[in-house]
Amino acid sequence: MSPRALTALMCTYLGLTVLGFHGVAALLPGFMDLWQLSETQAGWLLGVMSLCSLLASPAIALTDRVDTRWVLLAGTVCNIVGYAGFGLFADGLFSGMFFRGLAGVGYVLSYMPGIKAMADRLAPADQARATATYVSSFSICSSLSVALAGLVAGWAGWRWAFAVPVVSNLIAAALVLFVLKPAAPAGAGRPAAAGAGLFGWRAVTGNRSAMGFVAGGFSHTVELLAMRGWTVAFLAFAVSLHPGSAPAWNLSLVATLLILLGVPSGVIGGAIGARHGLARVSVVVMVLSAINALVVGFSAALPFWVFFLGPMVLHNILVLADSGTLSAGLMSRADPARRGATVAFYTMVASVGSFVGPVLLGTVLDAAGGRQSLLAWGLAFGSVGLIGLMAAATLHRLAGRD
Repeated sequence: MSPRALTALMCTYLGLTVLGFHGVAALLPGFMDLWQLSETQAGWLLGVMSLCSLLASPAIALTDRVDTRWVLLAGTVCNIVGYAGFGLFADGLFSGMFFRGLAGVGYVLSYMPGIKAMADRLAPADQARATATYVSSFSICSSLSVALAGLVAGWAGWRWAFAVPVVSNLIAAALVLFVLKPAAPAGAGRPAAAGAGLFGWRAVTGNRSAMGFVAGGFSHTVELLAMRGWTVAFLAFAVSLHPGSAPAWNLSLVATLLILLGVPSGVIGGAIGARHGLARVSVVVMVLSAINALVVGFSAALPFWVFFLGPMVLHNILVLADSGTLSAGLMSRADPARRGATVAFYTMVASVGSFVGPVLLGTVLDAAGGRQSLLAWGLAFGSVGLIGLMAAATLHRLAGRD
């Protein structure tokens, strides 16, 4: 299979698996009212997906020993059960968390192993571009999950909104089984290094350059999932501050458009990084995004169109601009025979970030006055920005010399 065909196949697969990814976030204000959730509880409902991703991420290391196709297939099965269960049986915080957690396991076994599947089948010269395209496809299709959830919930009720990802994951499973050709991983048949352990993490963590990109991945997911999880609620707050000038928008569709605005930045960032250094470009983007996070919450008090076309749009662009450079940088610094273990460790740390982001934002929001307080929103997003600055410094120190 040619590099373009393989990239198109894996992007299609990934897109189908994440069509429910932001469904809960899109419907979060409704769930908070329906299930009487506090901001902290809402943060847990959002973040439990990443917590379960964290617990399942060590399994990705098995892709150094077996064909990645089987891990991808397991991910789609977990997605099907998780989304179907949420739509059919969720009736409160804990049942919602349980089924969303299953979808979190499905996500972690679908997304990053896809990068490993391409690395096992592509020449090194083709991997950076393919990875950047693949990562960008995640943003496109996960953004569609916001719009789809809002539209289907409006037409048929919120439970039917989760039927869409069930069907799409069934199609994704068929692609893995019948279209993606088998390929032995680079580490197949190679004995583990002495003292490396089952997952080979000792060798991975000893790679300081790769660990710099792991730190960047942590910060990236903190900021990304905090913004994605709370965008609809934050927009609702901003609109409430400007009853005379803010338009009467469908907020789930607006959130979708905001996510899509950031998609080209991931591709452009990857292209610039390939030419000028993946670590260098990642650091610059992370610093700019963190600075914007420090001000975006407070900026809701500005005239609505200044707020929306300025900090709000800019943040959604910057938060994705380093997605391709971080993933490609990680793969470029990883030992080819330890790519699966490196991706597993990266995914585990990124899953911590994905959990921390929405929970941290919700907790700070709750503690600082709730979702009707400008100060609370400012401090909540600001806490995320501080993590971004610290991670940028770490990446520069460990991997800054391309």
